[in-house]
Amino acid sequence: MRRITVFRIYLCALFLLSLPIVLAAAAAWQPPSQPKTAVIAHRGASGHAPEHTLSSYRLAARMNADYIEVDVRATKDGKLVALHDATLARTTNVETVYPHRSPWRVSDFSLRELKKLDAGSWFDPRFAGECVPTLDEVVRMLKAERVNVPLYVETKQPGIERAVARLLQKHGVLQRGSVMFQSFHPESLQALRPLIPRGVPLIQLVGEKEARSGRDELLQQIAVYADGIGLPLPAVTEEWVRAAHGRGLMVHVYTVNEPHDLARLCAMGVDGVFTDYPDRPGRIAACRRLPRH
Repeated sequence: MRRITVFRIYLCALFLLSLPIVLAAAAAWQPPSQPKTAVIAHRGASGHAPEHTLSSYRLAARMNADYIEVDVRATKDGKLVALHDATLARTTNVETVYPHRSPWRVSDFSLRELKKLDAGSWFDPRFAGECVPTLDEVVRMLKAERVNVPLYVETKQPGIERAVARLLQKHGVLQRGSVMFQSFHPESLQALRPLIPRGVPLIQLVGEKEARSGRDELLQQIAVYADGIGLPLPAVTEEWVRAAHGRGLMVHVYTVNEPHDLARLCAMGVDGVFTDYPDRPGRIAACRRLPRH
């Protein structure tokens, strides 16, 4: 009995001696951080300023977007410009300035001709005089204003990959953490792969019709050359997200402007959302999830 009593006293003493260490460790421990879903400024802050203008990109940076999307096309003389549409009619006054050059394709105009267009008034008279910017001008502006928001570059047409990579390399932007690329054209992403450093992500965009057919086969094909998939909002389901993550692919969704959509996507664990309104911090802050293993 005496031996048992001594042993109990020893255990109690050991517990009391180790208690401060255990309590200190418990106080110092913090739960793992929860990465937020990336907020991608869709064509800049295009809900507040004319899309793909310097004003739109500046606003996106001030609104703390995680990425700024820049769609890139080539002019007739091979200059890289920030434009979404293949034609100029929707976002400029080209029909007034060049009335006889229908259908006003970007590729039919030189950069000098494009610079004569107003790319802001269609959105609001306050933006009258905004020009169609070149990719070079976009990068120079962000650097001059010390904006450290990474670019999310979409190649809108195959064949411009080398020129895009060369320009970004010249400005020191072609590196992990400073840029990622997306395209609807698989051949464009495949052409980019040998031109970019390891760790710079490539995202394959798909349309709604494509997303609703042959999911597993599509993901298998994309996983060969890309790091993620860009899905249209109406096509996104929990099964889609789970299947893509199972292939090691990121999931980015376009275009998400409503709170209920954002909450639903965050609950699914998507990796990024494109939005016209990157200034809605209440919606952004709530979009957090546990790390994906």
